[in-house]
Amino acid sequence: MTMRYATAVLTVAGLLALVLGLLLWIGLGVSLISMHMLLGYLAVGALWIVAIGQAFTKNGNWPIALAALLLGALTIWLGMTQTTLLSGQSHWFVQIVHLILGLAIVGLGHMAAARQRKASA
Repeated sequence: MTMRYATAVLTVAGLLALVLGLLLWIGLGVSLISMHMLLGYLAVGALWIVAIGQAFTKNGNWPIALAALLLGALTIWLGMTQTTLLSGQSHWFVQIVHLILGLAIVGLGHMAAARQRKASA
């Protein structure tokens, strides 16, 4: 049941963070940066719960769990430091990488949850 709730939080937080991130990217909603960061933290936290669940199930996959933990940590680090990285005209590259990592969080979380559900069935 925990895996189901974590997957739902991952989906909702990831989708809302994506929408807010795109709004921030085009210059709207600059006052919503804190909300975007909170949603990102929720998505990473949900990913980590899924990863821990994946690791400790009977047929769990430790490499997937480790990849999810590292991906979440990398995404948080990049999100918190992105304003200082490649400032100026090259900053779009950091934004693209941040977007890809955010999408990878949702995708990897759903993949790990599906593997865990299949293993427990």
